[in-house]
Amino acid sequence: MLLPFLTFSVGLALAESSDSNVVCEAPFRAIGPRCLLIDTSIIGPWDEVRQFCHGLKGELVNMHDANTLHDIFLFIKENPILDSTSYWIGAYDILEEGDWVWSYNNTRVRMNTPLWGVQSGRQEPTGGTYENCAALNTDYFYYVFADNCEASNAAICAATGNSVAAKPADEEEKISPPNRECPSPFTMIGNVCLLVDAVKENPWSDQQLICNALGGHMAKIQDANDLGDLYTYLISNEVIIDLWLGGSDSRLEDTWLWEDDTEVPRGTPFWGAEGSGAQEPAGGMYENCLALFRNDYFFFHDDRCDRMKGVICQYDI
Repeated sequence: MLLPFLTFSVGLALAESSDSNVVCEAPFRAIGPRCLLIDTSIIGPWDEVRQFCHGLKGELVNMHDANTLHDIFLFIKENPILDSTSYWIGAYDILEEGDWVWSYNNTRVRMNTPLWGVQSGRQEPTGGTYENCAALNTDYFYYVFADNCEASNAAICAATGNSVAAKPADEEEKISPPNRECPSPFTMIGNVCLLVDAVKENPWSDQQLICNALGGHMAKIQDANDLGDLYTYLISNEVIIDLWLGGSDSRLEDTWLWEDDTEVPRGTPFWGAEGSGAQEPAGGMYENCLALFRNDYFFFHDDRCDRMKGVICQYDI
C-alpha cells in the first residue's frame, strides 16, 4: 500500500517551477521542458504509485528524451529534501522479460548509456525476472536501475492530456538533421557530424591539434541523446579504447568548459563513477581533461591530460 511519510502538501510544494517558458497546471511544475511532479510524500509499489499518477491525470515519467533525466537530476540536487529516496519511473519489462517499454504507450526504452546505471562493473538492468520495474536509484546518482515492482519508492509523475499547456519533449516535433553535408572523413552519428579515431592514441593537446587540422574541433557532447547515439556507434564498431572529448578544467579547477567556453553538463546522465563510488569528475587538480571511458560504458570521466587516448572530433554543419 502507499505510505505517506510526509504530508501530501509538502510533496507537491517541492516541485517548484524552474522554467518560466513552460506553463503547467497544478500540481505539476515545469522541470526543464516537461510538466512533472516529484513527490516524496507518497511511497509504495510501482503499480500503486502509477495509479497515484493516474489520479492526477498523469503517468509515471518517461524518458524518450534522455535529457529529461538530466533535468530531474539537477532539480533533485537543487532541492536537498528530495535527495534521499529512489523514484519510480514509467519503464517495465513485465510483459516480456528483457523487453523494456514505457508504460504510457509500450514503446521501447533506450537501453545502455546514457540512461542505465552501473553497479560493480555491470550495467543495468541485471535483476532478471525478479526486477521488472525501473527506478531512479538514489544510491547511484539517480541513474535508471531495475527494481522489484513490490519495492517501495517515491513518484515522478508527468502530466498527460489536458493537464499540460506545453507539449512534453517526447511529443514535440523531432529536429531535422542539418541540410549541409557532413564531409569525409567525418560521419553523421545521430544529429552530430563526428570522426571517431580509435587507432591513433595521443595526449589531449595533441588530439586537439589533429581535430583542428581536419577543419573541426574536439567533440562537444551537450545532449544526452547524442551521447546515447555515440555509445551505440562505438559499441557497433567495437571501439575498445578511451576517447578524448573537448572538455577541460585546466584554466580554473572544477569549472569544466568546452573549447568554445560553454559549460560541460554536470552529473547524470553524462558523468560516470570512479573506483571509490564518487561521481566524476573526481580527479581534482591532477585530472583536467575529459574523456569517454570504455570500462565505464563510455560515460564521461576526467583524466590526466597527458594520457594516451583516441579522440572524437566534430565538424560543425
